[in-house]
Amino acid sequence: MEAITSFYDKMYDNVMQRLRRDLNVKYLYHDCRHTQDVIRQCQEIGYREGITGEETAILKLAALYHDLGFLVQRANHESAGAEIFADEAKDSGISPEQIALIQRLILVTKIPQQPQTLLERIICDADLDYLGREDFPAIAEFLYLELKSCGEMSDRQRWNEVQLHFLGAHSFHTESSSKLRSNGLEKNILFVKRRVGLA
Repeated sequence: MEAITSFYDKMYDNVMQRLRRDLNVKYLYHDCRHTQDVIRQCQEIGYREGITGEETAILKLAALYHDLGFLVQRANHESAGAEIFADEAKDSGISPEQIALIQRLILVTKIPQQPQTLLERIICDADLDYLGREDFPAIAEFLYLELKSCGEMSDRQRWNEVQLHFLGAHSFHTESSSKLRSNGLEKNILFVKRRVGLA
């Protein structure tokens, strides 16, 4: 655990600086604020799920790197992030088994999410925690602007339709997030329905 914590502490400011300095200016959602939010939610969900301190440290490190692959490529950025992490952690004292585990946690955040283990469920819920929160409209707006800037979304009406489908199909993976965020998710579904004239 000491090697993981030490590496996290060493690399945190470095990763945040790279996200601020080198990330495409079009990425208004996948930025350092999102990474910080996912780290925070990993800790909070992990606490509610009763995981160990070492497991929390592993999740924080995976969250730190989970979107760093956007510096390299947009499609399959999770794979790029996992490779960046493995390369930078190779002389850190983190065991090969732990490096492989953290890589899996980075990769599992790919949409559609298909987590199998508790740690995978936690990081997946942390990554999309905002779907059940009151700040959903503001965060979703940043995602819309990013997708539109990158040529992946045509207009706001289409975006609202995509959002409605995505929210309606979403369910949280951990018991604690399901209890904490499901009501908020329903409220956000209603918010989008009103935008498209369905409520």
